[in-house]
Amino acid sequence: MTVRAFYDALAPRYHLIYADWNASIARQGKALDALIADYFGAERHVVDVAVGIGTQAIGLAERGYEVTGSDLSSLAVRRALAEATRRDLRLDVHVADFRRLPYADESARLILSCDNSLPHVASPDEVRATLAEWYRCLRPGGGCLVSMRDYGDPRPDGTVEERPYGERTWDGHRYQLRQVWTWRGERYETSLEMLAADDDAPAIAPIVTTYLAINPARVAALMHEVGFRGVTRIDERFFQPVLVATR
Repeated sequence: MTVRAFYDALAPRYHLIYADWNASIARQGKALDALIADYFGAERHVVDVAVGIGTQAIGLAERGYEVTGSDLSSLAVRRALAEATRRDLRLDVHVADFRRLPYADESARLILSCDNSLPHVASPDEVRATLAEWYRCLRPGGGCLVSMRDYGDPRPDGTVEERPYGERTWDGHRYQLRQVWTWRGERYETSLEMLAADDDAPAIAPIVTTYLAINPARVAALMHEVGFRGVTRIDERFFQPVLVATR
């Protein structure tokens, strides 16, 4: 399953990952607003290069930011636009691969990539190339904010980990939502599963994607290599570790 196919399949029910998606939108928007204020001053123009269904972009737009968003998944982009419109918010979103952004050199003021999107790429070399692409798009003095998981050391090959989310309701039926991680060397496969909790609930096939288990310290070093300055790791202010840097 390609990354695009995974997020196309996930788009209609992405909100189920959160016990209360609207509360998560507000909470993440508040946290990101505070981080941006502390590290990038009064900047209010954001390019979200992994916009998904709009969790972070909507949260920032609700706080008065001007947000441009892009994502590999056309179905996620379509939903992000619909969700913003339903809230009477302006969100400029379109389909694009964050490895090849459709923005002019030195045009963006602040690039945002949240929720462990960057490690979808294939290798550390591709992480470096992606960061160089974001650097290309940023104006001098512009900022970059990335949130990602900290895995620690990769698990032994074949290790399986279950990560339950709890019960969710979908299409009138109850399901148990979970992720199952299967480690394959420096990568791991993630299967998002909805297990029927009602006897008459239709079966839903799992959707699968893979991630590179690269840690924030390695990404920070790669940011330095491509030219970013002031690369800083921030913990305990967002639901994942955050890296901030400037061009």
